[in-house]
Amino acid sequence: MRIPLKELCEKLGVDHALSPYETAPWFHYDEEKATTCSAEVRMGPGGDDLEAEIQFLKDETEEEGGEASSSGGREQILLMRAHPVIDDKWTPHYLTVKGENYVNEIHDWEGKGCEFFTACVQAMLMGELPDIDALIEKHLKDDDFWGGGKRGKIGRKSPKIKPENLLGMNKRGM
Repeated sequence: MRIPLKELCEKLGVDHALSPYETAPWFHYDEEKATTCSAEVRMGPGGDDLEAEIQFLKDETEEEGGEASSSGGREQILLMRAHPVIDDKWTPHYLTVKGENYVNEIHDWEGKGCEFFTACVQAMLMGELPDIDALIEKHLKDDDFWGGGKRGKIGRKSPKIKPENLLGMNKRGM
């Protein structure tokens, strides 16, 4: 994927090309789960590094006796980085989701990473915590049927070659 910055920002839910130091943030707090989901697209200070990030921030809860439990904390869900390559075109070069690297691991990982990010933002805009596992299953599965051997039986077995069938040879000779 090599696209203009404005188009990349639009794929991430931002309606304009970001300037240096500019951010586009979203967040949602789920009171029942005591969890905040935040998403942000930000441009670096030099205008040559774009980052998209999603994280969950869990509140620390008090146990009986007034001590804080260790259930609080931060969990990074997604981190995507993009930079310009040629002719004012930008491309993602880094994508991790829940600590798993997706760069070149699935077909169209750049586009699918953007779809996953915007699906999480859409959930937050609807007043919901994103269901990360369901969104990973929906947007980050490898649906490339043309090789790789990750689906079905294609690509898992080497073909059986019969030497007598090579070069037009058969049992009767030439």
